[in-house]
Amino acid sequence: MKKVFSIAWWEYITKVRTKTFLISLVLMPIFIFVFSILPTVLMEKFKATQKVIGVVDLSGWIFDDFNKKISEEFKLPNGRQNYIIVKITTPTSSDDINEIKKYANQLVITGKIEGYIIIPKNFGEDTLSFQYIAQNVGNLNDLERFRSVLHEILIGANLEKYGVGKDKVKQIIKTVKYTTIKISKRGEEEKTDFIGIFFSSYIFIFALMILVLTGGQMLIRSVVEEKSNRVVELLLSSCTANQLMAGKIIGLGMVGLTQMLVWALIGFYFISGYALTSINLEVLGISLIYFVLGYLFYSAIFVAIGAPVNSEYEAQQVAGYVGILMFLPIAFAFLIMQNPDLPFIKILSFIPIFTPSFMVARIPIKMPALWEILGTIFVLALSILVMIWVAGRIFRIAILSYGKFPSFKELISWIQTK
Repeated sequence: MKKVFSIAWWEYITKVRTKTFLISLVLMPIFIFVFSILPTVLMEKFKATQKVIGVVDLSGWIFDDFNKKISEEFKLPNGRQNYIIVKITTPTSSDDINEIKKYANQLVITGKIEGYIIIPKNFGEDTLSFQYIAQNVGNLNDLERFRSVLHEILIGANLEKYGVGKDKVKQIIKTVKYTTIKISKRGEEEKTDFIGIFFSSYIFIFALMILVLTGGQMLIRSVVEEKSNRVVELLLSSCTANQLMAGKIIGLGMVGLTQMLVWALIGFYFISGYALTSINLEVLGISLIYFVLGYLFYSAIFVAIGAPVNSEYEAQQVAGYVGILMFLPIAFAFLIMQNPDLPFIKILSFIPIFTPSFMVARIPIKMPALWEILGTIFVLALSILVMIWVAGRIFRIAILSYGKFPSFKELISWIQTK
């Protein structure tokens, strides 16, 4: 074991002293922030801006109610109206819809209004649809608000039509609002923010992917360098191939844990107030177990497929293949968080390649049953042992092999060789 730890310490020291590692300590948190947190921050900031919305009211009776409801219901954090509603009429007061649209389009293009709504003449009778015209029609939040308000106005108008008094109409069409409260396995209630949970899980998955890919690339480059300058032959003269492999995996793990610790300290420093009040220590502890086990599992994969590598080009290809495996859980992330108990999600959670990411995504939303947690941890731990055994079989032969990358059949024969 002394030789293993000596190799691990040497791998650790040589990696953490490199400029690449030091730069990654700063750049990776920035990348994680840019790709996971910044979009939410920008979205919230965009929501907090006041917008001017035009209305072409061909019905002749919708505008006043629409303007009043929008002004009363939607406010910015500073108390100002979220939307300024303006009635669009042409300078000549023309009733020609084509002329009105031409004039309104010019207002949109010049930036005087964000967009405009066209309410048809027979709205509420022959049709229940309206048009929204703008340069950006992708803001579903705005469109849903406009649809909801118009729907309330129609309900109110129909109720009045059938003899319901205005004071009663207001009570009937009041908007229903909701808050979410999560119940833990112990029956305790806690308020939840789905968006916050989503992005915290997403960051966990993203951090695991970044750590595995950067750490794996370091390991492969190390193997390529040692094989190209024949240093590996000197190393194997004083230790076995399995000791060298174990030392590299442990050293790589120490590098990863160092990165994770530094990133965690940075994260707690910048969001300490939020973190201390909203982080569930039980969820965090279980997630860390999957995080560490997943890191070790993927590290063993990198050792197995990285040992036969002989060039930087092959190293990039190998890293790309593992990267594809890491991106698959991210593609499922939103589905997992909406429906964590889907049967196929539970099945995929027991496949080691997906286990760390899937379980880290599921746990904050709805804590899986104890048997699932213990079962997936057992499967993942067993898979790590099997993968290390496979990696050891390949590593002992591949570390001294040169030339072309071996075929799948050759890799199988190496594993079977005693």
